[in-house]
This record gives sequence, C-alpha cells and structure tokens, in this order.
Amino acid sequence: ATSKPPGPTPLGTTPRRLLMRSLSLLLLAVGSVAQSDEAAAASTATALQRACADAGVANASALLAHARKLHNGDDGRSTKQPAEAAPLYAAIAAANSTSLVSLDDACAAATALGHMYLQGDGVQRDGERAYDLFQRAAAFGAPEAQYALGVLHAAGFNAPKDTPLAMTFFHFAAEGGSVGAQLALGYRHLLGVDAPKDCGKALLYYSPVAERVVSSAQRLRGGKLLEKVRLSLDTPLGGGGKRGADDDVIQYYEHSARKGSVDAQLTLAHLNLHGARGLVPDHARAFEFYSRAAAAGEAAAYSHLGHMYAQGMGVEQDNATALEFFRKGAAKGHAPSQNGLGYMYMQGYGVAQSHSKALQLFQKAAERGNAEAQFNLGAMHIAGLGVRKAHDKALHHFTLSAHQGHTLALYNLGQMHLNGLGTAASCPVAVQFLKAVAERGPWGSMLMEAHDGLLGGREEAPLQLYASLAEGGYEVAQSNVAFLLDEHYMASPDSQVVGLSGEALAQRAFSFYKAAAAQGNVAAELRLGDYLYYGHGVPVDFEGAAHHYRVAAESRDAQASFDLAYMYTHGLGLPSDVHLAERHYDQAMDASADAYLPVQLALLELRLVAWWQAHTGRSDSPVLAARRLLAATWARGWGIAA
Repeated sequence: ATSKPPGPTPLGTTPRRLLMRSLSLLLLAVGSVAQSDEAAAASTATALQRACADAGVANASALLAHARKLHNGDDGRSTKQPAEAAPLYAAIAAANSTSLVSLDDACAAATALGHMYLQGDGVQRDGERAYDLFQRAAAFGAPEAQYALGVLHAAGFNAPKDTPLAMTFFHFAAEGGSVGAQLALGYRHLLGVDAPKDCGKALLYYSPVAERVVSSAQRLRGGKLLEKVRLSLDTPLGGGGKRGADDDVIQYYEHSARKGSVDAQLTLAHLNLHGARGLVPDHARAFEFYSRAAAAGEAAAYSHLGHMYAQGMGVEQDNATALEFFRKGAAKGHAPSQNGLGYMYMQGYGVAQSHSKALQLFQKAAERGNAEAQFNLGAMHIAGLGVRKAHDKALHHFTLSAHQGHTLALYNLGQMHLNGLGTAASCPVAVQFLKAVAERGPWGSMLMEAHDGLLGGREEAPLQLYASLAEGGYEVAQSNVAFLLDEHYMASPDSQVVGLSGEALAQRAFSFYKAAAAQGNVAAELRLGDYLYYGHGVPVDFEGAAHHYRVAAESRDAQASFDLAYMYTHGLGLPSDVHLAERHYDQAMDASADAYLPVQLALLELRLVAWWQAHTGRSDSPVLAARRLLAATWARGWGIAA
C-alpha cells in the first residue's frame, strides 16, 4: 500500500515559510512587549533609586531593612511608622524585574505589603490588593506568601473557602520552610482535620519547629513573654482595658519603687526583663530595679542578679559575682537561688565541678516546687550525672517541671514518649508535647499583636492575625476567631467583616468553635450546642445540640447542665425525662451559685410538666403541646394544611 501524498499547503505557502512568518510575528510581538517592559523596568528602577536616596541607603536590601524598622518600630524601641514603610515595600516589590532587587527581597516586600493591605496597617484596607500581592510572591515560590494564601482559603476570609487549594499552598510553603505552614500541616495530620490522621506525618512537621524553639530557649534568656489572652462574654477584650491603662500601671509601680517598695521594684524588674504591659525587654533597666531590691535584702532579686551576671544580660558576664548573689539567696532558702547555685556546680562555672553538690541543691529547690530545679534533676537522671541513670526518675522530674510550663521539659517528655524511655512509646502523646513546644515560638506573638489591635478598636486586623494562628492549630486563637465572628454575627449580621456577612459569618464561627472544641475547649462545646439548637448557620439539630451540651456538662459547665435539663424537660432531641431533668438542674446549681434563681424558676416549670404527664398519660411537654395546638389553629385559620 502506498500513502497518499500530502495536499497543497493553504494559501500556497510551504510549512517552512509558515514557520518563518510565525516566528517573525512572534519576534515583533516580543520586541514590542520587551520595549514596553524595558520602559516599565526603567521607571521602577528610577523609583527604587530615588527611594534609596531618600532613605540614605545604598541598595534595595538595605532599603528593605529600613522599611522593616519603620514598619515594626525597630524591635519595639521606637514608634512604628507603617505609612512610611508601605511605599518603600511597594518600590522594592515593583522592581522585581530589574537587576537592582533580588527575587527574595522583592517577594519579602510584596508579602509584607500584602499583610499591610489585608489588615489596614498604614494603608487603606484592601483584601483584593493583598491577595494579588501574595499571589505574585507565591508564584516565585515565596513560602510566607504561599502560607498567607493558604490561610485565606482555609478560613474563607477575603477569599473563597477552598480546602484543597489551601492544603496545596500549605504543602509548598512547608516545603519552603514556613513555620506557619508546618504547624498547619502538623495540626491537621495530628487530629485528622482536612487530611488523613497520621501521627508520623504530624511528627514530621512539628519536630523541626519544636527544635527551633528549644534551640532558641537554650541560647536566649529573658525574652519577651507571650501573653495568651482568651476572649469570652465575661471578658470580650480579654480582660484588658484601653491602651493607656498599661501606662497608668507602670507609672504607679515606678512611683512606688521610688518610695522604696521592694514589691514594685521587683515587678518593674520582671516587666523590663521579659517585656510585658507594653514594655519591650530592657535588661539594663531590669538590672537597675533588681539591684535596688537586692540592696533591701530581697532574695528573689539576688537570684535574678545571679542569672544576669552568669549569662551577661545587661551586665558584663562574671561567674564570681553570679555565685555571690546565688549564695546570698540560697542562704535564705530561696529555691531559684538554690537552683542557680546548683547549676553553677553542675557545669563547673566559677567553682570546681561537683555533681553531688549540684544534686543536693537541685533537690532542695525542687522540693519547694522550682520548675528549673525539677528539670535539672531530670537531666541529671537521664544523663547519669552524680546518680545512676534512671529514665523513670527522669520522666517523673520532667513531668513535674512540664506541669509548670517548662519548655525544655515538655520537649524532653516528647522525646521520651516517642522513643519509649521510662514509659511505653506513644507517637500521639509525643506529638502533643512537641505541639505544645512548637506553639511557644516567637511567631506566637501574633496573639499579643491581635489583642493590641482589639484594644485599639480594630476588628479586621485581629481577626486576620488570630486566623493565621488558628489555622496553625493554636486552640486559643481558634476560640478567639470564633468568638469575634460570633459577636459580630449576633450584633450586626448584615454588616461585612473579613468578606463575610449573614449566615456565612455564623458558618465560619461554627467551624472555628468546632476546631477549638476538638482540642478540649468546653466553652466552644457550649456554643456549638447553641448554634445547633437555634440553627445559626447550620440546620436546627436538637440531638446534635444535646450531644455538645452533654460534653460541656461533663466538665461541670453550669449553663450546659441547665440547657440539657431543659431539653430533658421538653423532650427536645432527648426523651422527655423529669428525673434526668431535675438531676441536671441540680448539677447546674452545684457548678455555679449564680444558677440558683434560674434553676428554681425552671423547677416550677418542671413540676408543671410532671403534673401534666401524670394526669394525661402523655410523655410530651404541655408547653410544646400548646405550641403545636396554636400552630395547627393558625394554619387552619389561613387555610393551610397543618
């Protein structure tokens, strides 16, 4: 068989001529675009050079550093100037096509500017502009921009809720080293949220983050405290007042300290050492106040001065002076001083190394409940320093220390449970410890930033900040997002916030309450019951509501016990049962004295229901029966089939 010869090429041209013509047209188009791009690049380059000159810096990297100082207030020591930082970020981000800016710097600037537009920080809030900036940076592989997009799509804030797309962004961001994305995926695999429940994968994501926290904790002391403020109906601003309240408190302490109050001197020293109440860490000022308290013979001041000299915090490092202060405090039976002195003996700092003396001092301090001493005893038992190696004793001491929130103890417990040292190996238990450690990193400062925003009267920015941590598995952030959305929905459901309004607000609040409840939040269980009972954002489901009320009631929540009793009284989602209703009303009174009057009134209703059932032989509630009768009468009056 012979093949048919090809027919003539259309328009009488050959394939080669067609190819050449297409290439010529393509080159002309590319040339035109190139000329346009060159003009745009020249314009952005000029703008960038002008910005560098105005800021007095040599290049784009230095300009980025300058913009960050303006934006963040130079580590909090100067006034934040976000409005001045925004145009600098914009100039750097726009010049990404020039040789003047590295791709990393351009992406970092675009991501920072995106967050500013998202939160209305120094610029007019613009969710679409923020999304566009994140998208541009994410296209070049910027992990933090990818994580930001993942949060927006996971939460459904200012973007369509799209779980598969969010997971894709989280995956690539985690691969690029984004801590937020690693936390998000670790949390999802640990609890099976939007991903298969897989302890091994959760461990894979939590481990590097926890290691970063531990590494930082071993190197740095006296860092800024992370205050986890929980919002509730009783404390809608987390118990905080206006911004000026902190200034008033500080002024009061300073006045008292000048008058010689040792308690005020210690308080100011602590606040300056760690950074709280609006203060940033200031070791020199902390040293000043500790010295005043030490002059009055305060043992706690001796301990802190010992640590500051031992670590060179605010003063020149001096082991001899550190030992002097630790000995003064230990002589007064002060546990932290005993621990500090023990550590000097354990390491041989300024004294001959002696594990036996260290052990004795740690034991004395640990008996007084000192978490550091408990941790050090655990470390000695696991390493066999001055004692026989004993993993079970190490586990015991680490557990005591971890109960007081000691970060390194939590990490060591995670490793021991993971490897079966002193206890049966358990991946889920190990990962829970590592999760607790991972959530203690500096990224958790967004909780404080969000709370500051609330105190400043803002709503969008705190929600965005809380959402970023909520998607990373922070239970308190999940609870706070849910509460803020809930409050907005109840107060003004038709007004928009984070791109949501109406029932969409309620649906997202329900989702975040559900996430918080899955991590043991009892108040969230109660609100889930309310949402299902009243049908806020979800279909009415009395059985589902009863389930959540029961879970909360088992944790002695008075309101949940009351609600459960009411449902037993009227047979809502549960069989009508007078005896169980009375039992739960009693539990409500036992849980809270405030429940007494409401329960007494409810018991009158319960007596009526019991009488009705006894005299009619019916098992339902007279209240519900009356409602059904009225509904049927109304329906007949309007000619509607009941």
